[in-house]
Amino acid sequence: MTVRIGRTLPPAAAPIPLSTVLRALPSCFRPENAEFLLEKEIKQKFGQPYCFLVSSGKAALTLILKALHKLYPDRDEVLIPAFTCYSVPAAIKRAGLQVKLCDTGSHSLDFDKEQLKKLIQADKKEKKILCVLVTHLFGCPADFTAIKQIVGEDIPLVEDAAQAMGTEINGRKIGSLGDVGFFSLGRGKALSTIEGGVIISKRPDLGTELNSLIKDLEIYTFSNKIKLVVKAIITTLLQHPVLFWFPKALPFLRLGETLYEDDFPLRRLSPVQRGLAKNWPIRLKKHQKTRKNNIIFWEKHLPEILSFIDSYRQSSNLIRLPVLARSKKERDVLCSRSERHGLGVMATYPTPINEIPEIAGEFSGRKFPNAQKLADCLMTLPVHEYMTEKDRLKILHLCNRTAIPSRV
Repeated sequence: MTVRIGRTLPPAAAPIPLSTVLRALPSCFRPENAEFLLEKEIKQKFGQPYCFLVSSGKAALTLILKALHKLYPDRDEVLIPAFTCYSVPAAIKRAGLQVKLCDTGSHSLDFDKEQLKKLIQADKKEKKILCVLVTHLFGCPADFTAIKQIVGEDIPLVEDAAQAMGTEINGRKIGSLGDVGFFSLGRGKALSTIEGGVIISKRPDLGTELNSLIKDLEIYTFSNKIKLVVKAIITTLLQHPVLFWFPKALPFLRLGETLYEDDFPLRRLSPVQRGLAKNWPIRLKKHQKTRKNNIIFWEKHLPEILSFIDSYRQSSNLIRLPVLARSKKERDVLCSRSERHGLGVMATYPTPINEIPEIAGEFSGRKFPNAQKLADCLMTLPVHEYMTEKDRLKILHLCNRTAIPSRV
């Protein structure tokens, strides 16, 4: 294996100021029941009466599903797109529920609406679907209005806005449109506290169930909090392109790998993470401005060998810009060359959900061709604030010389 030493772009980043990280250190000694304003700020920002802060985005989804299952105990299926983050089915299994898949649309990260209609129609007799997950992958908004029209009022809609915090569509805030929504505050998301998850909802019954679940969650121990601060300092320093080559070169970190893990902890957000969220609205706006400028560049200069996902144009708050290559071979060649040059162009999830080895047996060999196309051809371009004009031009040059001539 060749180790690259030199400037290397991470595929995504939401840098935390080092001063904020250092100021969070005393939070290790704060009691868990200290009063904080973060929930209040989030409630005001998103216009939701209920807000809960937990240890990760997948913990947030797990708790949402557990709360819904208490309200609808006869339903145990969660309907999701067949191409999405592996943390989604992991959270569903962690909640003790079943994964139900719908293919994506052509050239889309959203549901295939015709297939969705059939699945919802079939469920009118069975009544097994607990909820439908409306997924805003990479920050690309799903067509919430169309999904709502298909699903109707009987099945709750959960917004997976893990990668879309701060995105608005026609003045409506993503994450606040459904019965309940959640955001991730993990490394490389729209906003980062290294680890963390946010749940927001307008429903009193869900708010009551979630409050009951969350008050009994374990808390971060003192050693957990020290580890968080150390992780925050290391991440802040090493995700900079000047140093990112170093963690990339350490195989045990498994950076860039997609893992299915359903044994993650469920904890309340710690005082350290609350400290790392300091000035979050200002930081989020700064991230958005930079991402928008980089997206505008690609709107003007995207090479012919790549094409945009249909829904990307509705958002300027993408954490990574998803584009489709013309073939798996061309995608893989481009990503391999990007790896050698440290340009941050990455393939995404390697398989559709039905082919994740740990759960593939549950889908009886079913195929989802559009989701498979995404697994084969989708890649992302970095749009974070570490990107420079020189980086963009290097990526453009790399794309233009990667075209593989088609054979007649």
